[in-house]
Amino acid sequence: MQPIEPPENLFNWFHPDIELFDTIEEGAEAYTREQWAQLQMNLRVEIETQLLDYDEIPNIPEDAVVWPNWKPEPPEQGLFLIAAFDSEDGPVLWWANPKAESKEK
Repeated sequence: MQPIEPPENLFNWFHPDIELFDTIEEGAEAYTREQWAQLQMNLRVEIETQLLDYDEIPNIPEDAVVWPNWKPEPPEQGLFLIAAFDSEDGPVLWWANPKAESKEK
């Protein structure tokens, strides 16, 4: 998996490679531990999940269905964004750590 330029609107966006290697079953609301581990192995990255509050995101209200021009910064150097979506608890970001791929082998 390689970094790509995310779209202007990040609302419910996923890196296109996720669809190619996704392990979640149709209709499921969450990954099992095994599916999550397999997804990371398939993508050859470690995925770090970041849960945010809308208060932390400038210019995006809680009821927004678009997140225009929001460019979130990675929580640590070397990570790149692979997903951004809304949850009941607030926005969720998935960050890929390509350096961690060797741990999964």
